[in-house]
Amino acid sequence: MVRKFSCILPLLILSVCVFSCREGVEDKLVGAWKGSDQLFARSSGPNLVATIDGGLSRQLKTTLKLNRDRTYQKLVGEYDSKSGSWELAENELILVDELGKTVLYKLLKVTNDELIISNEVTMDTPDGEIKGTIRLSYTR
Repeated sequence: MVRKFSCILPLLILSVCVFSCREGVEDKLVGAWKGSDQLFARSSGPNLVATIDGGLSRQLKTTLKLNRDRTYQKLVGEYDSKSGSWELAENELILVDELGKTVLYKLLKVTNDELIISNEVTMDTPDGEIKGTIRLSYTR
């Protein structure tokens, strides 16, 4: 009996830790986040500094609102640019917009005051396709 209990106890503790850690991250994600920085690491395609700098300018005007009811709204300035639903899976924030387009963001850092996410992007430009990883930073 003691041996059986000693095998079950660690599994129970692990389950509780995983569940409570997940809840903690979800609680930290909920709220309004203001864009604070952007870094684009180009992996292929033309080097278009103006396009990348324009993305930073846009990010600094962005507010991402993650609501407790699992809806989100992304505002650029005062304009609603995207809205839909969000979910958390493993270390990813998944946004699904009104048209059903899904974007997976890897969670790099989540605290009460800072959110850093990244995803792989592909952009078509007049000079060709650019591919890379974009890292978006937000603060409260």
